[in-house]
Amino acid sequence: MKYKFGWVIVGAAILAILLAGSFYFRQNRNYDVVKPKRGDIVEAIYALGKVMSNQRYELKVGILLKIRNIYVHEGEFVKKGTRLIDFDPGTAFLAPFDGTVTLVAAYVGETAVPQSTVLRMEDLKDRYIELSIEQEGALRVRPGQAAKVSFESMRGQNLLGKVTALFPKENEFIARVEVMDLDQSVLPGMTADVTVEAGKIINVLMVPIRAISQGQILVERKGTREKIKVDVGRDDGLWAEIKGGDLNVDDNVLMPKTNK
Repeated sequence: MKYKFGWVIVGAAILAILLAGSFYFRQNRNYDVVKPKRGDIVEAIYALGKVMSNQRYELKVGILLKIRNIYVHEGEFVKKGTRLIDFDPGTAFLAPFDGTVTLVAAYVGETAVPQSTVLRMEDLKDRYIELSIEQEGALRVRPGQAAKVSFESMRGQNLLGKVTALFPKENEFIARVEVMDLDQSVLPGMTADVTVEAGKIINVLMVPIRAISQGQILVERKGTREKIKVDVGRDDGLWAEIKGGDLNVDDNVLMPKTNK
């Protein structure tokens, strides 16, 4: 009888463990568990950039002029001084620099309309990247800051650049980024993902941004969950600085799972 009673106790204990494990699993299946860590945070500003030419020439006329002859075609590389186009009565235009013709918007015999672009040429080797930045980001961007540039077709290859100017333009805030070793296959008009390093803080306590909700973090200590208030500092887009609050590196931080 005692033998059977012992097995009953063992069985009940096993069942209790299984039930507790099942409960714990149900409680945690919607959360990822992560430890806070100490490290450096590079504050980053993310923006979509557009490749631009430093030298760009657009030919426009001020009055109606008939086109007598066109000497170049789109995609043609021309040297400075090359004859580009003639208008009646005897007006000729020459290439102001070495570059590539990127637009011929008229035909011989047509009449050019005032202020419309008849021909365009660009120096495809002398390029920079222009960023349109939101006001919050523009307040933290400064000339001299480092930038990383990547192109969709060149994933895995980060190019190094530097912010050289920040200025307003038609109700936008524009940053100019010069890029070293920009491949010749990169043409004006192409877009790039740009990350500007706006600042760096050293050896701080941090947690993933998605673990923070309304200034609180859900932690688990000795099997008990509680929400604690924290003072959040800077972030790098993934991790955020914790400047104050009852949080340490031994805590288990719970954060909602992402839907994949």
